[in-house]
Amino acid sequence: MKKIDIALQKTVAKRMIVDGEPWEKIMDETHLRLKDLKRIQRDEINPHF
Repeated sequence: MKKIDIALQKTVAKRMIVDGEPWEKIMDETHLRLKDLKRIQRDEINPHF
């Protein structure tokens, strides 16, 4: 998979996490693993948001 596609998936996933979407819906739309989503939430989104 191209790096551009991966970056776009992560951007979409990050926006969906901030919006409060359920994990299953995010995984269906972005095709990322739950492990990847948890890492995005932990590393890229401020936990004190």
